[in-house]
Amino acid sequence: MATNTQVIQQAYAAFGRGDIPALMALLADDVTWTSPRTLPHGGEFHGPTEVGKFFEGLGAAWDPLTLDVDQVDAFGDRVVGVVRAGGTRRGGKPAGYGAVHVFRVAGAKIASFHEYVDIDAPID
Repeated sequence: MATNTQVIQQAYAAFGRGDIPALMALLADDVTWTSPRTLPHGGEFHGPTEVGKFFEGLGAAWDPLTLDVDQVDAFGDRVVGVVRAGGTRRGGKPAGYGAVHVFRVAGAKIASFHEYVDIDAPID
């Protein structure tokens, strides 16, 4: 069985290669996914179907959005990822932000995700 850190590294790798179905396969059936509403794709999502809508919103807002993962560390059932997100907003405006992602992993599945962001400038 994969360690909690490995599960999150797999999720980041799947996102990096644009393989959202592989990322979705790592989600628990009762997953809770929260991203600040200050982001164009933010909100609170419950269950894989709603989390799929999060990724649809992300795709609708960015062309593309990439993550540079600085660090991933586990603390019990929590895994923290420190990332820098950047890309081009639909319509051509470059934007980016720093973030900390806090995941809870249970049974080798992502049970929850909470994103905390550091926005240097408003993202339109």
